[in-house]
Amino acid sequence: MGIIDECSQCYHQTQDKEIITMADTATNSSNRQKSKEINQLNQSNQINQLNQLNQINQLKNSIKGKDIEIQKLTKKVEEFRTKMIQKDNKINSLENEILILKTNPPSPPPPPSQKIKKSKGLDNIGATCYMNATLQCLSNTKKLEEYFQKKYNNSNNRIMSNEFFNLIKHLFNETDKKPSYSPYSFKEALSKENPLFAGIQANDSKDLINFLLERLHQETNVIKNNININNDIQQQDQTNENLMLKLFLDEFTQKFNSPISNLFYGLLETKSQCKGCNVIKYNFQVYSFLEFPLQQVNQYYYNLGKRPLILQNNKNPDVDLYECFEYYKKIDLMTGDNQMWCNICNKLCDSLYSTLLYSAPNYLIINLNRGKGAVYECNVNFPEQLNVINYLTFTNINTVFDLYAVICHLGPSSMSGHFVAYVRNDNNYKWYLYNDSIVSECTRPNQYKDGMPYILFYRVLKGGPNMPY
Repeated sequence: MGIIDECSQCYHQTQDKEIITMADTATNSSNRQKSKEINQLNQSNQINQLNQLNQINQLKNSIKGKDIEIQKLTKKVEEFRTKMIQKDNKINSLENEILILKTNPPSPPPPPSQKIKKSKGLDNIGATCYMNATLQCLSNTKKLEEYFQKKYNNSNNRIMSNEFFNLIKHLFNETDKKPSYSPYSFKEALSKENPLFAGIQANDSKDLINFLLERLHQETNVIKNNININNDIQQQDQTNENLMLKLFLDEFTQKFNSPISNLFYGLLETKSQCKGCNVIKYNFQVYSFLEFPLQQVNQYYYNLGKRPLILQNNKNPDVDLYECFEYYKKIDLMTGDNQMWCNICNKLCDSLYSTLLYSAPNYLIINLNRGKGAVYECNVNFPEQLNVINYLTFTNINTVFDLYAVICHLGPSSMSGHFVAYVRNDNNYKWYLYNDSIVSECTRPNQYKDGMPYILFYRVLKGGPNMPY
């Protein structure tokens, strides 16, 4: 190879190195540019993420504020709904009273010269306020008082009836100028006949009414035949409502004929529908008073979304008496341990069960059950004229009632505290407070705030038979 060729080769090698160096420089510059752009993108993404987090936090705070506003508005809506329901109930009650007063105006007061007949007070002989209040209300039940005053005859086998007769005789004895009577004899007989009322411990007026009405019925019942007239009623075709009613009334008329059954007994109808076969069965039974559990009534309307469970002042909402009748006819699902036997499915089945008021008696007694132990405190709105036509299956008789007596309770428990009675006098249409031995004129009981209404006594405005014979 010559010198020229060597020089040419060196020249080309030098040029190749320069080209490689320039290429490396360009690549490095491009990489730096890309790295810079990546860093800028990362910074931009971080800023965007921070902005998004700030926006999310702002939205959360905004939602939280709106939730608080919604809760406040919901509370106001519930309060408004409760007030509207109470107003509607009062309007309905007033409309019923107006309607009844138009068709059945109260008796006018007697002239000033007419002598007022009213019962004396009863001495408290040791925690007997529950007994005194009960006896005053029953003694001032006009038809019952008239029976014992004019028709009753003493008999050796009528222990409680004899005592009740003697009690009424002393309470309305106008020749005896003493303002009160001591019911020692009645209390002694009561203690012997039922150990529940023995001793000086406090008792419940409801329990005494239940026992006394049953015993007075047994002792004054004209029919002494206790044989089951329709043997095996339960084995009859219970799916036939008319047949079951006829069988029951046949038996009733051949077994019951006393002043108690004629005045205080009404008829209940029960319906049970098996969820397995959908067959409905009917049954009937008598009742001498109705019982409305106030706490369950309020819970029922709370579950329906119609009222709060507790008011803002930590008090229980008011209960309207018509609401109690609505609650009474509700349909219950009997499931779990409460399943009912179906002789068609031949096994225990879930069932729909309801109790209906078939007919009402001439004298309707209502227990506003406040529970035992800690008494459930709430106001009860009850009318002086009660129309139950919407709650009876048989509406040909006894649908409009007039309030004539109330037992009120004051104290922490139905087994303690104090019982008083409010009675409206038949002669002058005025209300009197019977506080054991003290008798004083007062305003009507649903306006009087000393004690909670516990037992209401109503009488039919237009009398009639108490059974749909």
